[in-house]
Amino acid sequence: MNNPTAGITAVILASGFSKRMGCNKLLLPVEGKAMIAHVFDAVRQAGFEQTVVVTGFDSIAQLAVGNGFQAVDNDSPEIGQSHSVVLGVQKTSQSAGWMFFNGDMPWLKSDTIGKLLEYADAAHIVVPRYGSRPGQPVYFPAAFKAELLALTGDHGGRTIIRNHPDRVCYVPIDNIRQGVDVDTPEGYEKVKGGDWVE
Repeated sequence: MNNPTAGITAVILASGFSKRMGCNKLLLPVEGKAMIAHVFDAVRQAGFEQTVVVTGFDSIAQLAVGNGFQAVDNDSPEIGQSHSVVLGVQKTSQSAGWMFFNGDMPWLKSDTIGKLLEYADAAHIVVPRYGSRPGQPVYFPAAFKAELLALTGDHGGRTIIRNHPDRVCYVPIDNIRQGVDVDTPEGYEKVKGGDWVE
């Protein structure tokens, strides 16, 4: 049986300042553990051969190592999310592709990751669509390595997606809740209470 994660690296982006939250949101508790720990669980259960966590926070790096992941130090997080993407790709440059995760999606599950991986190939970017909204995680094959390494600013891979609309495969995800990310104190209160932002 083929392993859908073979050669693909999971890159968890965990370097943000959480300015709107006023604290490191990734360490806030959700259902009894840190928000990012839920993402770690989903990624680990998906069975990636290699997972790296790009962060500038020692506490998150320690959590990553404790989960069997490799921590990649981002000493310049102020440059923006693209710098985290570049660091993750540089550290795993021989990969057949990369699936990028945000650390603030506590309800993401391995079944959604697995569904996205079913569409992963050497030519197409794979993007989940939660209802009408595209979201995370996003898969890029190695064909886009040069463009990933050239990213700048805080837009991440969105620039590449916009530049190659004919190379993007959108995958509908029925469980919209899994696509929820937490960006504000109000959003966190809804997540903590079991609700979510539409």
